[in-house]
Amino acid sequence: MAKTVPVTKFTELRGLDRISIITHEMNCIFRTISQDDFGIDGEIEVVTPKADGCGLETSGGIIKVQAKSGSSYIKKDHGPTFATPVRIDDLEYWNRCTFPVFFIVYYPKEDALYYKEIKTYIRETSDIWKKPLEVVFNKATDQFTSDVKKSVCDHAAVSPPRISFDQKERLYSNLLPVRQLPKTLTFAKTRRKLASRIKQEIEGYKPPFCIHDGYLYTLSDLYNENNMLRKFCDEKTIDEMPFNDWLDDFDLRKNLVFMINQLFGSHCHRCGLAYNRDFKRTYFPREPRRDADKTFTRMWTSPRTKRDAPPRTVVKFYEYGTFKFWRHLAAEFRFEQFSQKWFLRITPKLLYTDDGKKVCDPKLVGPYTTRMKAMEHNPQVLNHILFWGQTLTNGRQQIELTLYGKTLVVIEPEPATVIADFAIPYDPATYEEEPMSPQLTLFGTEGLEDESDEY
Repeated sequence: MAKTVPVTKFTELRGLDRISIITHEMNCIFRTISQDDFGIDGEIEVVTPKADGCGLETSGGIIKVQAKSGSSYIKKDHGPTFATPVRIDDLEYWNRCTFPVFFIVYYPKEDALYYKEIKTYIRETSDIWKKPLEVVFNKATDQFTSDVKKSVCDHAAVSPPRISFDQKERLYSNLLPVRQLPKTLTFAKTRRKLASRIKQEIEGYKPPFCIHDGYLYTLSDLYNENNMLRKFCDEKTIDEMPFNDWLDDFDLRKNLVFMINQLFGSHCHRCGLAYNRDFKRTYFPREPRRDADKTFTRMWTSPRTKRDAPPRTVVKFYEYGTFKFWRHLAAEFRFEQFSQKWFLRITPKLLYTDDGKKVCDPKLVGPYTTRMKAMEHNPQVLNHILFWGQTLTNGRQQIELTLYGKTLVVIEPEPATVIADFAIPYDPATYEEEPMSPQLTLFGTEGLEDESDEY
């Protein structure tokens, strides 16, 4: 005579099958217990990558599993939460166990699993022993998926490897890619020997220029009769040359960077920033129109999340007894070339002043700076870089360095990235798709030195 198989048995098996599938998606092992099942249906053993990246290995970290499947275990479904009734002898047994126990419920209507580490739940629920005896699940936080492997490792007392070779990670640099550079330079013979003497004779804005081997070179157009630099040149010798000709000559790069820095300095001034020549730092100045304010903030949108980020404090007044100072958010900027690509390097800094302009004695603020930097880790430094990149856009989609209304240099506000063949497990920077910003190749590296004391 054939044996009867209750329909609920298949629901129970589907629940166990789902637990097995999700556990395997975590690269862990699930074993069912077919004999002497008294409050335990199976177990999960945590599997971790080997330290050398060659394959996986068992960890010995075990979590026991009690599974329930079917709509009869779904009570008080209020949308965000539901409850599953339990027996007091099961609660007492799980609480006495010397190993962690996952209580997992399969919800057929939603085709989803929900879990609680029951010993922790008993410990943290004050009325757990009061009737009705039940376990309450939160659908938003208690779903059992492959994404909860960290929770599995934590409860099994297994430390995941510091490095995972099964994943890749996107690493952000502090280099903003330069998308466009000037196409040409204009030049002419000059009898002047020092650029500083010419600058003294020019009132107002001075276009970027330099003097090299008896010639005046400039990013501005010497063919334009209104160019104030023409009077210092032999107009009959005015000519132009490709910008790349200077890139190919190592001896000329210092002058080239000097002119680009002059252009960049003018752009920073238009962004409301100031520059300190002694420390070579660009910084947010104290706003004299708001003398009563002790803190100045800036709103910004993170280019990574495309969402508004918390306001950043760019200038703040501090008072410690008789020691009073202003702390300014600052950065060092430098144009660098890697292979054939140019980048703007950002190094986040701080600047301290007595009154918003006069720099404090470094010996006084040095210990304070050390404490501040000690509290910052990679995410904070990256946010500094992203913030500076957006600040330099001055409200545009990209950073545009202009000269007399013409855009000469275009810089991306988001840093260049590189994809590593390994990742930190559970890190949000894990690589999943091709990045929009260019890959950073660090072969054939050749830096651009700039020893000038101004932009």
